[in-house]
Amino acid sequence: MYIVLIFLSLLVKDSLLLKVVRVTVPSYRVRGQQAQLECNFELGEDKLYSVKWYRDNEEFYRYMPKFDPPKLAYKVEGIKVDLSKSDMKKVLLHQVTLKTSGIYRCEVSAEAPSFASAADEGRMEVIYLPREGPRITGNELENRRGDSLFLNCTSGRSYPAAVLSWDIDGEKVTDPELLVHYPPIQHAHGLLSTALGLRVPTGRTMQVRCLARVAPGWREGSEAVIGNSQLADSKEAMLLVRSSGEASTLSIMLLTLTLLPILRSLIQSET
Repeated sequence: MYIVLIFLSLLVKDSLLLKVVRVTVPSYRVRGQQAQLECNFELGEDKLYSVKWYRDNEEFYRYMPKFDPPKLAYKVEGIKVDLSKSDMKKVLLHQVTLKTSGIYRCEVSAEAPSFASAADEGRMEVIYLPREGPRITGNELENRRGDSLFLNCTSGRSYPAAVLSWDIDGEKVTDPELLVHYPPIQHAHGLLSTALGLRVPTGRTMQVRCLARVAPGWREGSEAVIGNSQLADSKEAMLLVRSSGEASTLSIMLLTLTLLPILRSLIQSET
């Protein structure tokens, strides 16, 4: 009985101490957007001494109620704290950049006599979306052979690098013999573009699509109709895609490039 009472007293004492309930850090943000970090905690019978925020173990914000002013932001590359909209349980970052990415940790400390502390963390990745959709082109050198039609799909500059895939008549191409992978192309400011080649059989009309994914919920696509081993003229249409992966919905542009079938008279004249 005595042991049970001790165990219960320890449970009660622990419930009265400071504890972090949850740290909420957005998984993804687009460069230039705001990002709100939340640190929800329960003090119990403790009194708050400080709330400190770190990015990759480097402190950039602290809240100490006994100080005047209680809020203080430190200069850290890639981080701009909006003090007017930050407090002891949230921090607002504005105009995030690629250098804002990292692991964010909230550390809460209590005053004497407990001096209790608790912490939790989450990772945020800042992405740069391409300004244009993936571009489908023919490979003239390969196409001179005539046994198949060779296409290239090249993504716009982004971060992280876009992951490309091909569809033929609505079915994803998985045969490695039909796909040609290229290493990512490095651009200024850490941006990347990727390319993926596709070999398709000749002699019939088909619809091919190249899809570029930059992050969950963000995608861009280009479509082409191929007739008699040739690509037709093109026209562009803009569509809107929304991310379902974040609490606050983000919007990007989906660029669909539709290539019209070539006229039979033009085909015959070329042959």
